[in-house]
Amino acid sequence: MILTIKGISNLKNFSYLLLGIVLLASNAVAQEAGVVEEIVVPGRAINTPDLGATSSAGSRLGLTVMETPASIELIDSSVMRARGYKSVADAVKSLPGVVSGESPAAPSTFSMRGFSRSAITVLRDGIWLGPANMVMRPQNTFNLDRVEVLRGPGSALHGQGVVGGTVNSVVKRASATEQPIEMLASYGRFGTYQFGLGGNTQLGDSTWLRLDVNQYGSDGYVDRMDPESTNVTASVLWQATEDFDVEFQVDYLDDSLADYWGTPLVPQNAAVSPLDDVVMTSSGETVDERARFRNFNVRDSRAVSDQLLFRMDLSWQLSDNIELKNTTYSFNADRDWGNAEGYVYCTTLVDVCNEQGVIQRYYGYFFVTHDQDLLGNRFTANLSSQIAGRENQLVAGLEVTDLDFSRARGFRRKIPLAAGDSVDPIVPVAGNYGDRELRGISPTDIDTRAVFLEDAFHITESITLVGALRYEELDLVRKNFNDSGVLEASGFARDFDWVSVRLGAVAKLSDDVSAYAQYSDGKDPVNNNIFLVNSGENLDLTDAEQWEVGLKGSWHGGRTQATIAYFDIQRDDVFERIGVDSAASIGGRDSNGFEISSAFSPTSQWRVGANASFIDAEFKRSTNFVTFAGNTPPNVAEVTGNLWTSYSQIAGLPLEIGGSVQYVDDRYGDNANQVSLSSYTLVDLFATWSGSNYNLTARVHNVTDEIYVPWSDVFYLQQNDPGFLYANQILLASPRMFELSMEFAF
Repeated sequence: MILTIKGISNLKNFSYLLLGIVLLASNAVAQEAGVVEEIVVPGRAINTPDLGATSSAGSRLGLTVMETPASIELIDSSVMRARGYKSVADAVKSLPGVVSGESPAAPSTFSMRGFSRSAITVLRDGIWLGPANMVMRPQNTFNLDRVEVLRGPGSALHGQGVVGGTVNSVVKRASATEQPIEMLASYGRFGTYQFGLGGNTQLGDSTWLRLDVNQYGSDGYVDRMDPESTNVTASVLWQATEDFDVEFQVDYLDDSLADYWGTPLVPQNAAVSPLDDVVMTSSGETVDERARFRNFNVRDSRAVSDQLLFRMDLSWQLSDNIELKNTTYSFNADRDWGNAEGYVYCTTLVDVCNEQGVIQRYYGYFFVTHDQDLLGNRFTANLSSQIAGRENQLVAGLEVTDLDFSRARGFRRKIPLAAGDSVDPIVPVAGNYGDRELRGISPTDIDTRAVFLEDAFHITESITLVGALRYEELDLVRKNFNDSGVLEASGFARDFDWVSVRLGAVAKLSDDVSAYAQYSDGKDPVNNNIFLVNSGENLDLTDAEQWEVGLKGSWHGGRTQATIAYFDIQRDDVFERIGVDSAASIGGRDSNGFEISSAFSPTSQWRVGANASFIDAEFKRSTNFVTFAGNTPPNVAEVTGNLWTSYSQIAGLPLEIGGSVQYVDDRYGDNANQVSLSSYTLVDLFATWSGSNYNLTARVHNVTDEIYVPWSDVFYLQQNDPGFLYANQILLASPRMFELSMEFAF
């Protein structure tokens, strides 16, 4: 109740601020409109919402955001570079109601509309590459054209797993137009650097090549953190005839994640500088600030991955009204990590805790390898026609995928306890991983077949009906082998089939404003289960249903844009990890709330953007599980808000200055609501000097040096049984960050 009351109060204050900005901007725009007929809007760091843009995440019909009965937002490449976003996770958390974090187990993790992790589908150029937890990599942004976000269930469009929303990363692709060569170089605190080079060129009369290369690295803000990644994307476009195009695309990503697995929670009376205003547990644990920059992982830790996506697209304009497309793709990923992942403060002499007042890592030693291969093909037919004299757009298609996934995992639990397994809570000695104990190998095969269609029918000049339907079949075969290669009885095979629906309407209230309403659902039979060993029990098809209404408006020639949406989602059979290598259904989950997003240009030099959200989410009891009923899901903030502003051409100079404020409300860090994460407010500032073909930008992230927890990984909290110690830790975010970057176009 405390969280609710505080959330409502914070939302009220933020709403007053947002309303004031709207009134101020609208008045200024109205005044200037009488003087200036045409205006060029500066401020490339602020362009959301863009209601005239099209989004493949929101529709396969080429509908604009204004024409789609759903909440969609896009962040294009110029915005990501201007704001200094290095990863997709950085970019997405600037949207209303989205909380984003990076944990070692899932390095790009999202929460939206009361759901998180595997409930959010991650696409690469519209392609499903596997369950979300497998493909949430720290995707670099330089190679991206844009990031698209569809909030709410969307299985009718994208298949399994779309419960809370969809994040689609769209890479830059070859184009039959002249484009400059782009270069980006940046350097900042903690030895953080980024270098990107890319461009589009013509190879022949009808052939074009696009190549982009990006390298990111850092020493990290914690000892021995050292994340780095390399992303190479390339595409070749061949316009074989006037009506037939062929495109080949390659997307390679190699990354080594930060080897920081969190800072241990310690009893409050054991902390000299307790961060009680940052994190606190119901049992009185907190974080000692003295350990903030310490790494409790081993010296030879690793979390590396490489993945390769091949894709071929064929497009045939059969007539003015018919277009055929076929996409064939192949995806391979190898991942390997081995770390001391769990840190427990020993308060009693029990089990491996043979000394009090130390951090014990023995049960936290874990390693895993992934070998993932995916083959898929999607065929679509786009048809434009007239029905009873009214315009109608239809897309129909089919898609098949074959996913082979093998997971090997192990621990160090049969290895005798060593002196180096326990370390000082403030000055830990790194030590080494040591010998590995293979627990077993789990190969999984998932085959899917789907038929889908989407239609937009303009029943009047002002009203459009938009619907989508998808029938999908999924065959899952899971095997588990022990360390000797003997097949265990815990394997299972399941077949699923389901129909997903989306039905909505868009009503044009005026030239500037449209209203929409929609019903949509999400289906998810697998997701987390591919990671778990003992997941044959209670494995069922989860279903989520959403009702949503909203308004979208664009005024003053697009200089003022705003959206508002209300949603209600109910989901059953939430399948969650409840122990080491085991999972179960923990009941249902309900979520409702509203989101508002806006952008204004009060003057020719001043640009303002703002968004806010309120979300009320809770677990619902089930017949077999009532433990979490009434609790708030982890990492779900009741209130979030973002504000940006920039001002250009200062004193007639090619100078733009601006900044942003992000607010995230209190959250819980676990399903049991025993870990409380405090609210935080982040302030960022930037200044950009622009030349004829370059931009020089200085940035300061987290100006006030806020200490906060952006995300809690529920896998590694609240194993409180002293007879089975596992993990009790939290990840602290980056402190103040300085950065200087240069962009060139030539």
